[in-house]
Amino acid sequence: MKKFFFPWFFIMHFLFIWTSTVFSEEIRMESSEKNWSIFVPKNKKECFIASQSVKDEAFRNGEKLSNVNRDRGVLFIKKSLSSPSGFEGAFSAGYPLKIGGKFRLTIDNVNKFVFLAHPKPQNSTEKTWAWTQSYDDLNLVEKLKVGNKAIMEAISHRGTVTKDTFILTGFTKAIQRLVKLCE
Repeated sequence: MKKFFFPWFFIMHFLFIWTSTVFSEEIRMESSEKNWSIFVPKNKKECFIASQSVKDEAFRNGEKLSNVNRDRGVLFIKKSLSSPSGFEGAFSAGYPLKIGGKFRLTIDNVNKFVFLAHPKPQNSTEKTWAWTQSYDDLNLVEKLKVGNKAIMEAISHRGTVTKDTFILTGFTKAIQRLVKLCE
């Protein structure tokens, strides 16, 4: 069984965007469940799970591009006390997104969720992220639990359409472990 590799770069981006207080805290990968890794800071207040895309595609003017300069996309679910559902979803594209863009995560070609890019990003890091709408978070988590595959379709600041494919194997166990570790 392959160990899931998760670059530290993405962890730091996640922490910078979601909370400045975690920077002063130690964070570690607690464990992994198939394609999903569980991360727990020392204070156990900003726990999250994450998965890298297993397939990345890019299209311009409807034609598939053979070579694109970008990092792999990463899908995050954070346990959040401030969210009504207890969770928040986010996507790190690995490239600058269309400012204020609306992007779609489709689970098993059926369930669709909108992720929103920052309308007025203040720095290069904010330009690479999109977040769920809070009223969708619980439904998103429930659909990810029973799904097999999710595809994030996003648009770069240059107009390139990207499709990042995520395998959902291990998501349910990862989210259950996250909840247990960060009560």
